[in-house]
Amino acid sequence: MIGYQLVEERVLSPPKADGIPAHPEEMGLLDFLRDLAEEHPELPKFHKVQVVGLEEVLFAARPDERAVALAIHQRLRAAAQFLEGRLAFIQIVFRRGTLKRGASLWVEYRGQTLPIDLIFGSPHQEHDPRGNPFYRTNFNLTNA
Repeated sequence: MIGYQLVEERVLSPPKADGIPAHPEEMGLLDFLRDLAEEHPELPKFHKVQVVGLEEVLFAARPDERAVALAIHQRLRAAAQFLEGRLAFIQIVFRRGTLKRGASLWVEYRGQTLPIDLIFGSPHQEHDPRGNPFYRTNFNLTNA
C-alpha cells in the first residue's frame, strides 16, 4: 500500500502483540520535511518509514498551529509526485496524541485539539484484519 497511514502508536506491533506492523525505520517529522525539501531527495523505492512528532510540532506552534499545519500540507503536496513514484508507504505515528474523527480529523494532545485535517483532509477510519484502527490517505492529500 502506498500513501500515508495515520496511526496511534498504541495499535502498532510492537508494542501491541496483534497490532499493525510498525515500519522498521523511524524519522522525526522535521527531518522528513527537510529531506523532502531537498532538490533531489534520496529515498529508496518501496521505502517504508514511521514519521513521528507531528503532534509535538503543532502543539509547540500554538497559537499558530493552523498556519504550521497548512505549511506542512503544502510541503507534503509538493512532494506527492516524488513519493508516489518511489512507491513509498509512510506511517504518521502519534505517540501520545489520540486521533479523533467527527466532522473533521484532529488529534487530542495535552488537552488541546490540533488540526490534522488541515494537513491530511478528513479520511475515514479503517481497520486492519485484527480490528486495529487507522486512517489512510494518498500522497496528493485529496481526502477532503
